[in-house]
Amino acid sequence: MADVLVRNNASAIAPRGMWILGMLLLCTGLAFAGCGNQQSEKSYADRITQERVSRDMEMRGDRSVIPAKQRKSFRGLQYYDIDSTYRFVRPVDRPATPDTVRMAQSTGGVADQLRVGTVAIPFPQRGDTLAVFEVTEGEERGQWWIPFTDETNGGTTYKLGRYVDVEKMDGDSVIVDFNTAYNPTCAYNPRFACPIPPEENALAFDVPVGEQKPLF
Repeated sequence: MADVLVRNNASAIAPRGMWILGMLLLCTGLAFAGCGNQQSEKSYADRITQERVSRDMEMRGDRSVIPAKQRKSFRGLQYYDIDSTYRFVRPVDRPATPDTVRMAQSTGGVADQLRVGTVAIPFPQRGDTLAVFEVTEGEERGQWWIPFTDETNGGTTYKLGRYVDVEKMDGDSVIVDFNTAYNPTCAYNPRFACPIPPEENALAFDVPVGEQKPLF
């Protein structure tokens, strides 16, 4: 009878016990997922921070683009806080043949730039489409990049705009991370001729991530 009683009681509580067990496993799984997301976010932030430190060291070194007389007064690179909502994985809309466009330069001239397509970005404020260009010479040949302006220019960021490099993925997808947006070289040395972002890449809202204007 004891065995029967135990079996009967076990049968009676099985659905409730299994439900509790299931909920515990679900909660545990969510906890681990949360830890994984936290770890992923931390790794991402650490990587961005390390890239910023490396760039700051380059700016202070002997091969810096900053004129030697100004390096002592350079106060280091300034950045917004890292915000992963400004990191996007998006497809690129590419024409059959890339366009060569004339882009104004900071020194007053113009130069040819290879326009390889456009990418639609779902910014937190609203969606917008930006033109993507390709470097055609030098050490960075083949690199895709986006020159852009936004409403922070002339305030917390460089007046002529900023650039963001585009990371190519398999197929036609790319990573566009505005946390890595940086100032053109002319922001640190006006002797450099830097492409000025075209009108089609003018954003009518703030992009409060990436590099801010330099301080001396």
